[in-house]
Parts: sequence; structure tokens; C-alpha cells
Amino acid sequence: MVIRRHIYQVAQRVLIKARDGGLYKPPTEGSKGSLGVIAPQLFQEWPGTFLEREPDVPPEYYVTVDNGIIETISEDWLEPAPAGSPPPPKEEHPWPT
Repeated sequence: MVIRRHIYQVAQRVLIKARDGGLYKPPTEGSKGSLGVIAPQLFQEWPGTFLEREPDVPPEYYVTVDNGIIETISEDWLEPAPAGSPPPPKEEHPWPT
């Protein structure tokens, strides 16, 4: 059994699979098949502590889905966005930035 490492980078465009992603941390039904972006997050493995991920458990990511919702999704439910995918929607803020 091997500890799996993160393969996606922050701000990477991804496609959330519609099916066949496994049982661990699936996306909500409304997010399946959607495009998203890997959100900023803390990537740490925590070796030797009780927070260390168990062998063969896929890493999980915060993903900002194109509908604006942020979800925690298992790596097995993600794949790189296909070539020619539209860019993510521009983030709009109702307040001055």
C-alpha cells in the first residue's frame, strides 16, 4: 500500500467526472460533469501523525465549480479539463476590491 500524493496544482482547470470516481468524497449530483478550478489550499501530508492519510486513500481537493460553489472532492473524481475548455467564469464581487 502506498500513500498517494497530490497530482493537481492550485488554479488548474479540471473536469469533475459524472461517474466512475469511486466511493470516497464524491461531488454533489449538481457538480458531476462540470468544469472547475483547484482552489487554494494547504497541501500537507502530515507523515507520522494522526492526520496522515491512510495508504490507498485518494487525496482530496477544494474545487471551485463553475457555478461558484466550493466542494471537497476526491482526486479519483477529477481529471484534467479537456483541451479547448472554456476559461473559468470571471469572479464577481458585490463589494469594492
